Amino acid sequence: MKQEDRAALFEVKSLSGGYGKVPVLHGIDFQIGENEVVGILGHNGMGKSTLLKTAMGFLPATSGTIRFHGTEITRMAPNERAGLGIGYVPQGRGIFPQLSVRDNLRFAWHDYSGGSEDDVIDAVLEDFPRLVRLLDREGGALSGGEQQLLALARCLMGDPEFLLLDEPTEGIQPSIIEEMSETLLKLRHERGLSILLVEQNFDFISDLSDRVLVLERGRITGALSKADLSDQAKVDQFLGFGAARSTRGSAVPSSSTNTDAPTSALSNPTRMPSDLLSDASQPAVTNMTIKRPTLSQMRTMAERFGMSLTDAELSEYCEIIEPYIQAYDRLDALPDNLPEVRYPRAPGHFPDASDNALNAWYVKTEVKGAMDGPLRGKRIALKDTICLAGVPMMNGSSIMEGYTPEIDATIVTRMLDAGATIAGKAHCENFCLSGGSHTNAKGPIHNPWKRGYMAGGSSGGSAALVAAGEVDMAIAGDQGGSIRIPASNCGVYGMKATHGLVPYSGVMPIEQTIDHVGPVTKTVADNAMLLEILAGEDGLDPRQYKPRTYRYTEALGKGAHGMRIGILKEGFGGPSAESDVDQKVRAAAERFRELGARVDEVSVPEHGLAVDCWTAITVEGLQDHMMHGNSAGTNYRGLFVPSMMDHMAQWRSRPDELSHSLKTCMFLGEYFQERYRGRFYGKAQNLMRKVNEKYAAALKQYDLLLMPTVPMKPQQIPPADCSISLYVQRAFEMIANTAPFNGGLPAMSVPCGLLEGLPIGMMLVGPNYGEMKIYQAAHAFEQSDDWRTM
Repeated sequence: MKQEDRAALFEVKSLSGGYGKVPVLHGIDFQIGENEVVGILGHNGMGKSTLLKTAMGFLPATSGTIRFHGTEITRMAPNERAGLGIGYVPQGRGIFPQLSVRDNLRFAWHDYSGGSEDDVIDAVLEDFPRLVRLLDREGGALSGGEQQLLALARCLMGDPEFLLLDEPTEGIQPSIIEEMSETLLKLRHERGLSILLVEQNFDFISDLSDRVLVLERGRITGALSKADLSDQAKVDQFLGFGAARSTRGSAVPSSSTNTDAPTSALSNPTRMPSDLLSDASQPAVTNMTIKRPTLSQMRTMAERFGMSLTDAELSEYCEIIEPYIQAYDRLDALPDNLPEVRYPRAPGHFPDASDNALNAWYVKTEVKGAMDGPLRGKRIALKDTICLAGVPMMNGSSIMEGYTPEIDATIVTRMLDAGATIAGKAHCENFCLSGGSHTNAKGPIHNPWKRGYMAGGSSGGSAALVAAGEVDMAIAGDQGGSIRIPASNCGVYGMKATHGLVPYSGVMPIEQTIDHVGPVTKTVADNAMLLEILAGEDGLDPRQYKPRTYRYTEALGKGAHGMRIGILKEGFGGPSAESDVDQKVRAAAERFRELGARVDEVSVPEHGLAVDCWTAITVEGLQDHMMHGNSAGTNYRGLFVPSMMDHMAQWRSRPDELSHSLKTCMFLGEYFQERYRGRFYGKAQNLMRKVNEKYAAALKQYDLLLMPTVPMKPQQIPPADCSISLYVQRAFEMIANTAPFNGGLPAMSVPCGLLEGLPIGMMLVGPNYGEMKIYQAAHAFEQSDDWRTM
């Protein structure tokens, strides 16, 4: 049937939208008829997934209209659209890995599904016979292809007449891709389904689609009919290089030859030096799932490397690397080796403003752990950098929005094993690059003591929720003070333990040598108890080097009598210091003297040098590890989360969405890596060892060092339209005392008074694995009086 003869089912007019203030879609116009399949092709980052999210209502339209059966649905919620007959299968599948296949299907049944739960499941399984034998298997135990079939079957539990499919073939073996294609064609014929299909697999999209729209930088730039899809010239005209991958080896089915393709790579696919790999040493490759580099790609790489190679030489290199690429084909065909998810959970919900007064929550959920344990009855919030399987995670950035991890971080499993309940994910700063609380893509996090003021960053949501009493405990992360700064601003206890004591596995990183994760609580006793659960080696984190653990709760109640505490001279009176904050912290030090401790001033002149070292380590390290390395990097053994890496890689096509504070760090890191070849990163690491030796020398004379956590009172949240300079200033102005100890030493913020109605924090720093001393002193101080009246 011709398009003009079909009744309009789904119409999009002048649609624009994106992420917050960042536009992605620009004046999109198209319509889909009844029983029609329309494909959308385009490079990564062109807005394909954003279009489907906006069509389903997960992202708001900033202008334009969407109609379904002639009814405007532009402002309808996703569940309302589903009730009308629109189904959505997201990129990444979104199945619940800890639930069985049967329960995944049951979860998707609705009263509008057209029958009883059992009847609808039976009807869906008739179209997906492969799932019948898997009904009692957990979703996380399925192969990628089986998970995709389950995601599609689950979508059909709602009896939709229009499907939105986002990259269904991504990472799937060709045999299942063919099965999926056959199933969709059958469903279209039998159920009269219409489909909007976002895809990069050319074979799949051309097999299914009546026509294909080309999306480029958020705009429809062309359309290909069914006949056009077999015309090499027309496809090249619209798609150009690299927009589509193939299941069957040739990007476009055509009798003509693609002059850009390295044909020699397939003419002798097993050619390789015999001393490197024999034909019998590896199984034969029957499905080439990895897209081979074209001659243009090889040429571009050679130019980037500064090599002068002819096309003939590049073609020969294509032939040489083909057997090595077959290793990637074999890897692609295998399931990953990821930690088991042990406890059931629901994906939770995004709270509305009335249920999120401080904007501290990202997602609320309730994941219950073991029936008993030391954390039984404790509700815990996770900083939104921490993987919680099946629950969304965005790390404060629109780039990561829409990502759902498939694993639990090590510390999550440990807390659940100890009986905790995970209450949800707490908002944090945009990719954690701020000590303020104003850079999150969903808006600023407010201080629970005074609205409009900084909760501190980057773990502001974690500290604010504990201070407000919405949770009992929280987990925060710290690369330059991000546990201790918000703990200070919100009047709670935040411990950044010795580097590597708490495993970072399954937590989104910045730079391995400064990454820390740890507890935020309302009391010292809770903090010590939680650290007991979190601490210890997990065998997956390269930051850990045989950490020493203790029963930290045994430090409680011992008092401060006889302890030696050094007031760090260089921690006071700096360029950003406020005199009333210094006075408040010195008064707290005097209280230790009253408790029987020896309290003296001590000098470590290298304290300022530590900030300089931290600057070079952070900006160059994050550029390599977090940005170029997609939050994973290489050159270490440990837990990798490929789905997180894939999602993080989107920043390259959406760089304008990055925060001003992150852009600042990127400019610095890239410049010094390129211009000075990383020498200052290396020198900073060398000098940081010297600084730590000086701290260690002071800590041989004293049990602890004492100084303000943050040298200033919590500042006002800057207006949304503030200058870039003020935005960045408010992100980094408070780190003078916290950043030096991301070189490894344990440090804890202890609330010690109020100024102008806002909390002030005192930081206690101990030697490596000196958490017991910190807890002993902090508990004695806490028990001496109510800190709010000091």
